[in-house]
Amino acid sequence: MRWLSKVPSVGNRSGSSLAFPTLFGRCMRVSPSNGRGWIGCHYRCQFCATLFLILSTSDCRAAVQLEPIAPGVYVVLQPFEDRFNDSNSTVLVLDDGVLVVDTQSTLTEARAEIKAIKHLTKKPVRWVINTHWHNDHIQGNQVYREAFPGVQFIAQVNTRRDMEFRATDELREQVESLPGRLEKYRQLLAASVGPGGRPLDENQRSAVEMRIRIFSKQLPDLRQTHIVLPDITFDTSMSLHYSGGEIELSYFPGHTDGDVVIFLPDEKILIAGDLLDDMPYTGDGSPEGLVETLHRLDALNFDLIIPGHGGIEKGHDHLRLIASLFGSIVSQVQDDVANGLSLSETKNVVNVNDFREPVTGGEEHATRAFDAFIPVAIERAYKEAKGTIE
Repeated sequence: MRWLSKVPSVGNRSGSSLAFPTLFGRCMRVSPSNGRGWIGCHYRCQFCATLFLILSTSDCRAAVQLEPIAPGVYVVLQPFEDRFNDSNSTVLVLDDGVLVVDTQSTLTEARAEIKAIKHLTKKPVRWVINTHWHNDHIQGNQVYREAFPGVQFIAQVNTRRDMEFRATDELREQVESLPGRLEKYRQLLAASVGPGGRPLDENQRSAVEMRIRIFSKQLPDLRQTHIVLPDITFDTSMSLHYSGGEIELSYFPGHTDGDVVIFLPDEKILIAGDLLDDMPYTGDGSPEGLVETLHRLDALNFDLIIPGHGGIEKGHDHLRLIASLFGSIVSQVQDDVANGLSLSETKNVVNVNDFREPVTGGEEHATRAFDAFIPVAIERAYKEAKGTIE
């Protein structure tokens, strides 16, 4: 098999309402009637502007299972009980090796995934694609390098830059801040008093206990983690040819400045990273760019979408719904900027109520995420319209 660069492009993020540091999660189950299963689980921690942390609803994840979805194509989906924890991975078993898309965030999870791959095939992992720079998609890289010394890591050029600086800085901040956060949560639990001096209710207590368990498990792993950078980068597109067909990598920004989608045209499968969770987060990307990206992805002939978080999407309906939502945000914000409204005024007048039920299905966590990520998208779109985006 051979990599060909510069070929023509296929198309150019809890159950409690605690107010300290707020972690927003989302997950929803949609009835089978609309062709969708478990979708788009994601989390975002606000003690640092772009810091991802892992949340789980159980003490430890069940054994990793590689679920086949097409010949030679397997997915590692987070189980429902751990739907806030980590990212999905895709595993492609090719002629003379294995290709993995995204490596999750902890060394423990990555080791479990590698164990499952070795049980599946004796072929080595020869390539790893990081779809973007967020730590929940890249921090397992070092485990793959340890297990398969010849593995090559592939990413878009902007992702390598952001992994080298932003992801590395965030990992260091996690290691430095988690002990203090753990101590704060232990003090809150011991005093049974939350923000504002109000007693912790049952949901808040459960959330604090969960965070203590999860962060305590994370910290030893994080202290041993370092960021392994891509060996191969590309700008617009790249293709892998093998006897069974072709794997197309293309640059489609929106969630970040370096998002890559992986398209399997023969299998009609699109591996979308975090560009198409149930409610994409655009705080590190571009709402306007996301709309353009989704429209261009819609032109591809795919039947299934594997998102970075949550369950597999069938067909194009969800993509079109999310494109319409963000298109409405961008259009309204641009009008508000043209009319001289401030950011605060714009946040108050942008109306996305018609999208709330279709996107969230009324599910509590999905609704919480919708309410958390929409203001982020509005602010980002406002800065884009004003030309002040950093």
